Amino acid sequence: MRSLFVKELRLYFTAPIFYAVACVFLIIAGIFFSNAMIRESMFASQIAQYQMNMPVGLTEIVIQPLFDGISLLMLFLVPLFSMRLLAEEKASGTIELLFTYPLTDITLVAAKYLAGLTVLVILIACTGAYMGILAFLSPIDWGVVISSYTGLVLLAGSFLAVGLFASSLTKNQIIAASASFGLILIFWAMGGLSEHLSSGLTSKVITELALLTHLSSFLKGILVLKDAAYYVFFSLFFLALTVSVLESRRWRG
Repeated sequence: MRSLFVKELRLYFTAPIFYAVACVFLIIAGIFFSNAMIRESMFASQIAQYQMNMPVGLTEIVIQPLFDGISLLMLFLVPLFSMRLLAEEKASGTIELLFTYPLTDITLVAAKYLAGLTVLVILIACTGAYMGILAFLSPIDWGVVISSYTGLVLLAGSFLAVGLFASSLTKNQIIAASASFGLILIFWAMGGLSEHLSSGLTSKVITELALLTHLSSFLKGILVLKDAAYYVFFSLFFLALTVSVLESRRWRG
């Protein structure tokens, strides 16, 4: 498992698409941060102009919108990172070689998943530079920052589990990315769908299944066990489906 994990990391960091996607991600995240800082500056100027006695609100104006924007970026980013995890192995025929290794399907899926999650965590951690700039300019609530990063990593892990499952279904990486994006988008949009339903059991179930519903508490600096458990079990569910797909391939092969 360790060898496969290291191999996957090496493939990520030697692939041009990683650096291209990472560069675009950090540039767009930087734009989100710049826009939030401009809004903060305008708000502070208005307070000074009218001599209003009220807090500037870095958390509400800068930090929360920034993490909202990054979570939206992850929706497009993760399918591009996950599309090759198993689809590429199938297309090149190396999946058959992996099946001959002394690895269980669970170990194979875990190595692929952990490698992808490690890369995503590194990429998310790069946005910490924006928090450093903000902390240099003004005191910030580090509790909210840490909580928001925790929620973002859990969300990215959920997206990656869906992407790995989609990648196990096909040899075509484009199809894998499209299927992953579609599945994630369904769970992403459930929160908005529940708002148009009459209150009841159906609306409550859809709300609880929505990915964004459980992120809001993290962005407010509140660590809720139920929300963390949702992302963990969501990831485990799709990882279990991926293991089932690999096991069925063994039976057919």
